[in-house]
Amino acid sequence: MKLKKDLGGLMSINYFIELLGGLALFLYGMEMMSSGLELVAGDKLRVVIEKMTSNFFKSILVGALVTAVIQSSSATTVMVVGFVNAGLMTIYQSVGIIMGANIGTTITGQLVALNISTLAPIIAFVGFLLNTFSKSKKKKYIGQSIIGLGFLFMGMQFMSDSMAPLRDYPGFASLMTKFDNPILGVLAGTGVTALLQSSSASLGILQAVANQGVISLHSAMYIILGFNIGTCVTSVLSSVGSSKNARRTALVHVLFNIIGTIIFVLASFVIPIDKIVISFSRNLPAAEIANLHTLFNIVTTILLIPFSKKLADLAFKIIPGIDKEQEEMSLQYINLNVVKDAPATFTDVKAEVRRLLDVVAMNYEHSVELLKEFDEEKYEEVFRREKVINYLNKQISAFIIDSLGLSMNEQTSANFANYLRISRDMERIGDHSKNIAEVAKLKNDEGLLFTDVTFDELREINAIIDKMFHSYDGDMEKDERVLFMRQSNELVQKEASAFRNNHMIRMREKICNPESGLLYEKTLAAMERISSYISNAGKLSI
Repeated sequence: MKLKKDLGGLMSINYFIELLGGLALFLYGMEMMSSGLELVAGDKLRVVIEKMTSNFFKSILVGALVTAVIQSSSATTVMVVGFVNAGLMTIYQSVGIIMGANIGTTITGQLVALNISTLAPIIAFVGFLLNTFSKSKKKKYIGQSIIGLGFLFMGMQFMSDSMAPLRDYPGFASLMTKFDNPILGVLAGTGVTALLQSSSASLGILQAVANQGVISLHSAMYIILGFNIGTCVTSVLSSVGSSKNARRTALVHVLFNIIGTIIFVLASFVIPIDKIVISFSRNLPAAEIANLHTLFNIVTTILLIPFSKKLADLAFKIIPGIDKEQEEMSLQYINLNVVKDAPATFTDVKAEVRRLLDVVAMNYEHSVELLKEFDEEKYEEVFRREKVINYLNKQISAFIIDSLGLSMNEQTSANFANYLRISRDMERIGDHSKNIAEVAKLKNDEGLLFTDVTFDELREINAIIDKMFHSYDGDMEKDERVLFMRQSNELVQKEASAFRNNHMIRMREKICNPESGLLYEKTLAAMERISSYISNAGKLSI
């Protein structure tokens, strides 16, 4: 008798170990597959999301397709929160992508429901061969995705096998029936997904349990609804410390899933949703669960499409007011406390560098104004802002260098490197602007004057540099801007050289004071360098 008990205890431990191993393999496989697919797609997905938001239905399609590719609605939503935070997208544009992401994330459940676990080792081995022996990085990433898919199915099989004894355990069956209560079911699903931060992973575990026949579809239905609420945790965390609009975007995601859950729970009292799903599903619990998950997200999207604008309006009411001006000596778009994937991180870097450009442009403008009319307060403001420029460059540069450790393809890595150079070029422009301000102060303190001709020449060069700064504000394509920057820089260098010759003539004819002439030469040199650095940044930007 004692031997039987000992054996029973040992068997229980073995099953539990197998469950943990299966869960680890399942989650690791999902991560490998998702990360490999994302590396294959590279920055294209980020560009697609950023640009394809002009039409609401197109946004839904883009959200669904992108999420189907990267196998993570959380990753898509975090990306969207980043775009809104960076000012690249409005909340109203983000709603469609969030709806589409919820549909796209159901693909993983459908894959799991294919029930091809017996082929899993072969799938993983094929992926291993491709990943190990391919010279092409793209094929290596595809191989990584295939290995992940194989691991996912193997993990699913291990979990399913480890749960087989639960069919004969009355206590577990009794526990599962408690989830017929909608509140308990939704809370359980929300809690598990909030912990795993992946509705796809939670769904896979539930499919493994269901395949052993220990939970009915009716009980599983409420848990599935909870999964959709729990998956919002990632986007909510990514919005912490961001702008109010970023937090409102995360809130839209939460509202969408909570409203959808309420609709389904109420509908389940009058409509046999579980029986309807069973009627068009294969005779496999995992397939029924996958279909219910897909049905929930598609139906919720269709029902809430007419109210998409109202969802955004509700988010504005719950989080009212406008953002207070943040301290200048802080990063506004880069959140050091939240780890994101490479494309989402690059979006934040791009926004922060653009902010740095605006600060640099303002400092240059004020420095040039001081030459004409010196103002002590504006002079102090230039030096105060110069500290901000140095701080931002230091923080951005350090963040980019740290980010290079993330998984990314060669193009994304090149983009980070380009923006590292742009940030440093902006800092150098700040230094030369400060030099112009110092010239203005010395000119004022010594009572030195520039002639009208000198001011006209400076004004001519300044007009070109001003257009170079503002070329980033328009819709100029990269190639067009590169050409414009090169031609403008060449013009600045040519005019500066001609103006130096003119200045030498004025000096010989004693029209100019030699000391004023020295300050004029310093100003021309600073403007030449500023023009070169803006031109370099224009060539590198994307």
